[in-house]
Amino acid sequence: MNTGQQEHKLDAGFWRATIVMGVISALGMWGVVVFPIERYLPEAAGIAVQIDWLFKFMAFFSVPILVYVNGYMIYFAVRYRNRKGQPLDQPGSSIHDHKALEFWWTAIPSVLMLVLGILSYVLIPQYYTARAASADSVTIEAIGHQFSWEFRYPGLRDPVPDELHLPINVPVTIDSTSTDVIHSFWVPAFRMKQDMIPGMVVPMTFTPTEIGKYEIVCTEFCGVGHSGMRDRFVYVQSRSDFDAWYAAEKTKQAHAPTQLTAAVLASGDAGAGQQLFNARCTTCHNAAPFDQRKVGPGLANLFHDPAHPKLLSGKAPTPADVADILEHGLSGSMGQMPNAQLNGLSAKDIADLVAYLKTLK
Repeated sequence: MNTGQQEHKLDAGFWRATIVMGVISALGMWGVVVFPIERYLPEAAGIAVQIDWLFKFMAFFSVPILVYVNGYMIYFAVRYRNRKGQPLDQPGSSIHDHKALEFWWTAIPSVLMLVLGILSYVLIPQYYTARAASADSVTIEAIGHQFSWEFRYPGLRDPVPDELHLPINVPVTIDSTSTDVIHSFWVPAFRMKQDMIPGMVVPMTFTPTEIGKYEIVCTEFCGVGHSGMRDRFVYVQSRSDFDAWYAAEKTKQAHAPTQLTAAVLASGDAGAGQQLFNARCTTCHNAAPFDQRKVGPGLANLFHDPAHPKLLSGKAPTPADVADILEHGLSGSMGQMPNAQLNGLSAKDIADLVAYLKTLK
């Protein structure tokens, strides 16, 4: 068997395959350059343009690597396949210890990784280590729950559930954390994604630049209700619209009842409660016996189950105690039940849910 350098079979077939792969790579790299990302995914924050540039840089050089690595694998698999009449140990092209090839396929990826690392080191910290410092900047707390979000604004008594409102062209710092498990806060239009870790507060700084409605996504599997954390949105508004929303939210919170009265609890509508249950509660609960749990227990026969004479709070299963859990939430052996504010429930909603649960016998 010949193994000398003269046995490198870089013949016409090899060079034709190389030229074809070069053309495919050039077309792919051109496509990366001209592809309008913003047409399909808005660049709604100042940092988004730079993140897209960094993504295009990676994609631009990834195209030829993808094409040539896979192209040569296919070419050599076809070129040196076993043919009828050939011995199974028939040698192919001997390129072992080919110093030029080994140098270039090591040097090129190394340089690209070094450049990418430097660019990332310069760019990425701009949105998760810096803090908005201008006079009109806003700092908001974002807290992940199973399975909802809450946003705390300075000057508002209560957190705002599942909706983040921001004024356009105002620097924003979001202090993100979690109360239970690891979540990941992602707004695709802002090109921002940050893990929310219990016990840690991680700031993200950016400036919204496009008015609109943009989805918030949790990208870390956080339990069986993980998919229910979709359809939550960021609303980027003009300054006047944001100020109007903020004033209305402050007024609503100031006039919101802080306690359920017996009269309100007695006025619950079971039909309305069933609609609420199906819309808000089925992510975590079944309208089935206690043992048929999702995140929390099944809630059928809640007030009349001799096998479970107490609630998970340790209290008796009375309408008032169930309403107390719905209003204030519960953290126990089966996880965390969000409070009424996070679930977007009014006192009347709680009364309706209790009335519906009474019918599940």
